[in-house]
Amino acid sequence: MTSHLGMMLLFAALVSPVFAALHRDDLPSGRAFALKLFAALIGGAFVLSWVLYLIFG
Repeated sequence: MTSHLGMMLLFAALVSPVFAALHRDDLPSGRAFALKLFAALIGGAFVLSWVLYLIFG
């Protein structure tokens, strides 16, 4: 996987469960936190990329 999108998805998929395990004690809230964090990482990257495109595009 050599595309930027693939690497971003892989990074978010690996970081989210680790942070969830560090910050939540029980499994259901850990899963919810991991999914929210995954969505936030991907969504934030897309928003930032569009902002940078509009400014420097």
